[in-house]
Amino acid sequence: MLALVSMIIPILLAMVSFAAGITLAAKQREYPVAVVDLLGVIGLWLFIFWVRPQFSHLLLLLVTLGVGILVGYVVGVVRLAGHHEANVLPKSELPAHAQEQAVTAVSPNLLKRAWQRWNDFAGRMGNVQGRLLMGVFYFVFVTPLGLGVRLFSDPLTTKKQPTQSNWQPKEASDLTLEAAREQG
Repeated sequence: MLALVSMIIPILLAMVSFAAGITLAAKQREYPVAVVDLLGVIGLWLFIFWVRPQFSHLLLLLVTLGVGILVGYVVGVVRLAGHHEANVLPKSELPAHAQEQAVTAVSPNLLKRAWQRWNDFAGRMGNVQGRLLMGVFYFVFVTPLGLGVRLFSDPLTTKKQPTQSNWQPKEASDLTLEAAREQG
């Protein structure tokens, strides 16, 4: 059980740190997740499993966090290099706790301002992370399943050419008047 947890935690931490790096690079701009980002996350996972035997558990987590933020930041800066307009993420895309911020120019409470900025950052990071997670899920699970079903199933028997008709006779199940009334 511990071996499974020690494999899952670096995977999740790599995705979180990659999303944090992208969010830091994007600043207040909207970041559209693309296939390049998914490949970056998968490359980061491969790197982590490659260096995993050389580090202890705590050092592996620190390396994962640092490399993930660095790779995410570099990917974000490169992808947003040509975009100079500041497309601010609409408030409807943020979670409710990040939408409710009432930031004043000078807040008397330093912790309150820090918490509000963290909520804003975490909302934008969660948006990127959710898109990454759903993209990985789609390409790893849904696409191969769909291709397999498409290639190997034939529910309408259209792939094989029968010598006669494709007609499948339907057997009547219940021909009583009561069964006809129950239909609708």
